[in-house]
Amino acid sequence: MRLAGLVLGGLIAAGPVLAQDFPGFARQAAGGGHAVMEVAQPHPVRLPGVVTTRFELRAGECGAPCPADTERAELSEAGPGIAPGTEAFTALSLFIPRGTTATPGITVTLAKLVQGERVLLALDWREAGLVASGPAAGGEVVVVPANALTQRWHDVLIDQRWSAGADGRLALWVNGQRLVQRTGANAAAGGPVRLVHGLSRAPVSAWTARFGARTPTQVVYFAHVRRDPDRAAVDIDLRVR
Repeated sequence: MRLAGLVLGGLIAAGPVLAQDFPGFARQAAGGGHAVMEVAQPHPVRLPGVVTTRFELRAGECGAPCPADTERAELSEAGPGIAPGTEAFTALSLFIPRGTTATPGITVTLAKLVQGERVLLALDWREAGLVASGPAAGGEVVVVPANALTQRWHDVLIDQRWSAGADGRLALWVNGQRLVQRTGANAAAGGPVRLVHGLSRAPVSAWTARFGARTPTQVVYFAHVRRDPDRAAVDIDLRVR
């Protein structure tokens, strides 16, 4: 089953190729088909038969309701999310094409796991490269250096058990290497955890003040966005680069 596209209520249906237990994603982006679209070759495609989604963020775009001083083109998980205490693996691949301009001085978030408004784990594009940040990561960890970031797919696998107690767990693999492993309390009790992915950058005013210009257009591709209790159901052949 392929990505069904936009439907009423701003949801994107998620078929088995895209996700195991993601019921769908709500669009958080400005109007226009350029912001979020499913693509095929000659765009970068992670693997044949795997849905690839292109996000394009232009200056001034966000979509209501928009956080202050923010531009974004994202998909936010709809449905119940992951209940605390539930074990699950989340996988995704991302690709930043050559020519997409970095924005030093402002953080570009490509993916995040959130509990309500609180970000537990984020994958940010910064001057140093791809950075895992947030309390679940225990700080900031460069997982892909800047000189290796663009024009190739990067495969992310997250092993998670969100908990307010000692049984919490988070492990993060990027391109087959385990770069973060933590145990203990990592979330509040009760609230579900949801995935958001795409492009979100802030504070936009910092870029304008520094460069005297509007933010540049940025593009990122996502593929193989999946979640399942079984690692084998979401992991992919990392040798296929």
